[in-house]
Amino acid sequence: MPTYTAHAAHAADQPGAAAQYTSVAPALYRAALGPVNLEHYLAVFERLDATGRVLPGWNLAAALCPLGWLAFRRLWWQALLAFAALASGALLLWAVGHRWLALPWPMLTGLALAGLTVLCGGLGLYGDALVHADVRRRIDGAVSAASTMREAMGLLQRQASSRRRLLWVAVASAALAAAAAWLAFASAMGDRRLPDAGEPAPVALSAPEPAPRLPVVGGERPVAPAADPSPAATESLSTDQASAQPLLQAPEAESEPEVAQAQAEEPSQAKDPAPARPPQKAAQRRLYINVGLFADPENARRTQARLRQAGLPCAVEPLVRSDGRRLQRVRVGPFSSAAQANAAATKVRAMGLEAVAAAQ
Repeated sequence: MPTYTAHAAHAADQPGAAAQYTSVAPALYRAALGPVNLEHYLAVFERLDATGRVLPGWNLAAALCPLGWLAFRRLWWQALLAFAALASGALLLWAVGHRWLALPWPMLTGLALAGLTVLCGGLGLYGDALVHADVRRRIDGAVSAASTMREAMGLLQRQASSRRRLLWVAVASAALAAAAAWLAFASAMGDRRLPDAGEPAPVALSAPEPAPRLPVVGGERPVAPAADPSPAATESLSTDQASAQPLLQAPEAESEPEVAQAQAEEPSQAKDPAPARPPQKAAQRRLYINVGLFADPENARRTQARLRQAGLPCAVEPLVRSDGRRLQRVRVGPFSSAAQANAAATKVRAMGLEAVAAAQ
């Protein structure tokens, strides 16, 4: 044991010198690394010690499961930095890409995969160098703290990674991956807009037909009967419309019945007929553009914000379906003319949203 004792005393005076002794370094490396993938790291460490420089290599485990590999090798500071990079990237994609820019999910997924590829590729290339630097640091500390080489190896073996630790890290990594996949799927499903269902189709308005001219009998023109002010004469549109229909044209102004003209042409000696009742004018209509129904109120508010940024008047209205589900309807309007509604619908479709005509 004198050789080991002398080596320990010399390493205590000069930290970092343990690996310079080629007869002792492999044993120290074996004690510090543990049994998992030992031969790979011994060959890599021999190359790094011979060159004295940080060289790239390839570590498949570090590339496939970065956080799990870092935790398995007890590289805690590097694992914290990698986790912070992943969390910052995910938050940036959510806040800027999804909430502000409203990027589609395929584009967000592509950006996330690109960032993950950079992280995995960097650890795959320089993971062996990180392990080499950490093992050298632990060897220097153990040799400096121990009085004999056997004691130093015992300290290194207690800190080394084992196969049992590998099993626990694999189980934890699989559970975290499953949770992340479920959260991503639930978020993507929540952003899907639910279409309107079970609502009546629009009813087109038709201009009233002119009253027929009545024949003149005995020098007097008979008075036409007053128009029936029934609701069928002025049909109104249903409030909500489900399927996309062409926007309704503005109803033409009702033509004055010819009864008034006939009375003006009668001679002054004609008997006073009963005055004709004025025609009932069509009810004032308000036109809307239905953009869609949302199950998530946050998605409805985000769509409303986009429409307002485009200069369109819009509102969010809560609805309750027949099955008890609560939805949020986003609609643009109201408009007083079909020309305004048509222009607004064109603008909404240009934004990539649906535009369904509605009147009230």
